[in-house]
Amino acid sequence: MSDAEKTFTTVKFSPDCEIEEISRVALAAVLRIHKIDPTVVSELAVSLQQEIKKISSKTSFVEVEFQPSENKISAEVRANGNSRTISAIW
Repeated sequence: MSDAEKTFTTVKFSPDCEIEEISRVALAAVLRIHKIDPTVVSELAVSLQQEIKKISSKTSFVEVEFQPSENKISAEVRANGNSRTISAIW
């Protein structure tokens, strides 16, 4: 297994639940696991919630894949065949 395969976390959930809250909790968990200071990626959390809200209308599920690295974390939001990627670099 390559390093890239070991460093991503995917969360899949129904938009019927509180999407913004779940994405925030998932991001916090990923940051804690990878020992990333949440203050350096605070804008990512806000952007993530906004992107999920935009992409999740009329869909049966939303998927968010987090890819942390040494000085960057990316979040790819997927639903209905659409995807958007946002990142934070420190």
